Amino acid sequence: MAERKYNKPEIASQKKRIKLAPAIGDWTTYNPPKVLVKQVKSGLYGFDRLSKKELNQALNIHYRFIQDLLKKFRIDLGLSVELFSVQIEQTTYLNFLRSLAGPIIQGQIKLPNLHEHITLLLDLPVANSIINYGLGSIDLEAINRALTDGERTTLETILANYLNDLSQAFAGTIKDLSLTLSSSPEVIIDPTIIPASTFMIFCAEVALADNPPGKIFIAYQNNFLKSLLENYRWQDQHREPDFTRLPAAILAKIKVPLLTVLGETTLTTNEISSLESGDIIALEAPLENGALTMVGDLIKIITEPGTKVNKSAIRVVNVQEKTAVRPAKPLSIPAKELIAPPVVQPLVTPPPAPPAPAPPLPEKPPLPRPAAKPLTAPPKPAPAPKPPKPDPFEEDDFLDDDFLDDDFTEDDFNKESK
Repeated sequence: MAERKYNKPEIASQKKRIKLAPAIGDWTTYNPPKVLVKQVKSGLYGFDRLSKKELNQALNIHYRFIQDLLKKFRIDLGLSVELFSVQIEQTTYLNFLRSLAGPIIQGQIKLPNLHEHITLLLDLPVANSIINYGLGSIDLEAINRALTDGERTTLETILANYLNDLSQAFAGTIKDLSLTLSSSPEVIIDPTIIPASTFMIFCAEVALADNPPGKIFIAYQNNFLKSLLENYRWQDQHREPDFTRLPAAILAKIKVPLLTVLGETTLTTNEISSLESGDIIALEAPLENGALTMVGDLIKIITEPGTKVNKSAIRVVNVQEKTAVRPAKPLSIPAKELIAPPVVQPLVTPPPAPPAPAPPLPEKPPLPRPAAKPLTAPPKPAPAPKPPKPDPFEEDDFLDDDFLDDDFTEDDFNKESK
């Protein structure tokens, strides 16, 4: 039975190129060529293709990497470098191999932790310049032959020193990179890549020393690059902000929200319906763990709640890790009510340390103390009876012996009555 062949429709290529000043030359007279865009219908596959936003992000990452690489070539090897253009293209692996022309150095950057690899290709003149200047030679003679074992080892050693820059360009999402050069000057099809699979290629056109411009290619399978970009975005969103370069005037105006969480618990519907003012609810958070305080979205602080100047306040216990907080004396709550955590004592500023005590004086014998007076007052004495007032007319004055009828006549009584 003849083997059945599957004919997949051709996938449309997507390309973005940025020309820099060396490639443009005199920009005052530069006229960009008119490109006739042909409408190409893409196939029914291509679900793993990068979006426009992801393409731009990949272009920015590799552009920064090439800039750092050329800068180190100029410092470490003494090479004169010039960057002409950068380009990113999304096409199939087979179409990429067909677009290559001239002698090529092919290699792989392996990632052992991810079990994937990145394809690296250099034009032979570019590789020859790196080898010569790495060995201290200034030979500019072009070669069109395969590299010798010594030249391959030299090129691998030089390029391996700059793999860490590629890791930093991806914010550390790829680590432990290693380089292996596989073939030159012909390109060999990688058996681990399907020819019809989507492939992303970054190309930088550079000129090293006095050689004509050559190209450096860094290529990925799209599924692998998608995962790298997702990890890169996550690292970029969760990295710690660096405020060291901001002036003090701006730092003084930046306000970061602070949120303190005492704890959490669950209530049944019956408990919720029976809630009243004054009820106490116990939280599940142990008191010795303190209260978690969030400063923004990054800094976590363990604190102890309290009061200060008639306002709620917190005391910082630890900024980095959890430590035990000494609990205060618990409240006495009836068993029927929900048990609450102990009330924390209010924050009080500790008094200054007392001065060192003076040396003790020699003790004197105690003086005799007077007897203590009783606390209760003595009873008041009863008042003495007052003597009666003397009567001016005593009974004895009206005795018959003193007033006789002979002493007063009848006429005297009549005068008094008148």
